[in-house]
Amino acid sequence: MIDTLVGYVEASPQLTLKEIANKLREETGVQLSTNTVHKHLSGRMYTVKKVLPEPVTMNSATNKDRRATFVRKVMEATGAGKTILYMDETNVNLFLRRSEGRSRRGQRCCVKVATGKGDNIHVIGAISQTGMVYWERRRGSFRKEDCCEWLRRALRHCPEPMENVVVVCDNAPAHTDLEAIQAEPEFEGVQVLRTAPYSAPLNPIEECWSAMKAAMKNSMTASFQEMMTPETGISQTEHRLRYLERNIDAAMPRITPIMCMHACNHVQRHFAGCLARMDLAMGV
Repeated sequence: MIDTLVGYVEASPQLTLKEIANKLREETGVQLSTNTVHKHLSGRMYTVKKVLPEPVTMNSATNKDRRATFVRKVMEATGAGKTILYMDETNVNLFLRRSEGRSRRGQRCCVKVATGKGDNIHVIGAISQTGMVYWERRRGSFRKEDCCEWLRRALRHCPEPMENVVVVCDNAPAHTDLEAIQAEPEFEGVQVLRTAPYSAPLNPIEECWSAMKAAMKNSMTASFQEMMTPETGISQTEHRLRYLERNIDAAMPRITPIMCMHACNHVQRHFAGCLARMDLAMGV
């Protein structure tokens, strides 16, 4: 019977305890209370967690093949002594905040927030095994021509010869034209390598962005009144953009060389599974 309950959860993880109990009664005639269902599932180490959405094509045969190819190329480049630059961008706005808090039992945990998220600020960076190579923050949109210009600046900050540099990026629309930089004389020899779709766990800079945003959540929680009190002589919009920029600048040092090294090493634990064409899980 317990195996039947586990089978229900494996087939549909979002079933409630009541739905599981009803399904068991309808299919087997066995009637259990929701408390008993909970105890049986807990005994098999099944707990309630936040749901991570997984696109239906994430682990398609095509994407698994592309991941295996990507991993082989990264391993070949690393074996040849080349520097891998992992690039990506992230957005921050006034809605960046802690999602959990404490309150008395039976009472909601409410906090004051801005009435709107405001404009996004883009943070674009590239890390290697030795640390953050280059980063910028910018207001407004970030189009493919902006991304190409950013990569040119990043490569100029890279101390390695271009023939020793491999740039890893994903398939975001802003990255569409990055391969064109390979043909430019100034950057001759550089290689642009794309991850497969839905392969964020293979890009270590994602872990660095998480650390940066965690630091921003701490500072923005402590400085809420500063955000709500506009500076004299500027608009509220400009004040809040400057507020975000100050918090970004204060949080970026959290991305240390040691963190980058650990993040680059951490993604390698997925390599064997990708080469074996196993499923890649979200959020790991």
